[in-house]
Amino acid sequence: IRTPNTRQMLVTPELQQFIDISLASSMTGWLLPGYTDRNRDHGVMAHGAFGCNNEWSYMVAVTNGDSGDSIRNVFDPRTDDNLAYSARLNWAFAKAIGYQEGALNFDTCSWYGEVGVWAYYHADRIDKSHTEIFDTFFYGIDLALGYGGFSFTGALTLANIDVGPGGGSDADFIAYLAQLGYHFPGTAWEVAARWSAWNLDGGTTDTTTTEYAFGVNYYLNGHGNKLQLDVTFLSGEDVLFPDFYGGWLFGSGDEDYVTLFRFQWQLAL
Repeated sequence: IRTPNTRQMLVTPELQQFIDISLASSMTGWLLPGYTDRNRDHGVMAHGAFGCNNEWSYMVAVTNGDSGDSIRNVFDPRTDDNLAYSARLNWAFAKAIGYQEGALNFDTCSWYGEVGVWAYYHADRIDKSHTEIFDTFFYGIDLALGYGGFSFTGALTLANIDVGPGGGSDADFIAYLAQLGYHFPGTAWEVAARWSAWNLDGGTTDTTTTEYAFGVNYYLNGHGNKLQLDVTFLSGEDVLFPDFYGGWLFGSGDEDYVTLFRFQWQLAL
């Protein structure tokens, strides 16, 4: 299942405004237990909606808490003893947007708005020996807004990572996201820009990575048939861009850079 999380990680890939989720969202998912940075895990979930117009919705999940690929056995040291617990509460205070990006379904003169809060707790223990590795508590708030051809997604994520005995120093994690798009009325064209950043502070490590991205979309037939082009600039000081986003790059200078050019023709049949 897709675990309760920050909004952008709950948007299916074919409904995204950019070819990939932001660096901040991807890093958040990579640090959580689950399958890849999209944060899927084996488990169970209860979800539903309530309120006069079902404007409130919730998700509550209990999952396996294993990281990486989904193949595990008792001899695999990555297999974890403990479960992971996550929950999300969402409020559509204006017209509902749902878990999608862009303004394709927006009315010309109507406001749309949703805000969500979420939390994720996991106590990581090596299987059988039950050795403590670390405890993680992630939590955040996110906002989606829209009016006419405008769309906006913003998010703030924080985390406390408590490392077990002999495992190093505790760490604090924070991530930011701001993404703005404009779909030109009566046309198939949309432009979008975003800024995201994350910081990891623990022991002698205090590293920050920043993303600036710009994209152009041409909708042949909505999200089901579209052309996407984007360019992304990543920068940081003494940082590592893991392979889930920018390819392996170990930074050791005053400033390190990655530039991504991506093109996609998406057919979601």
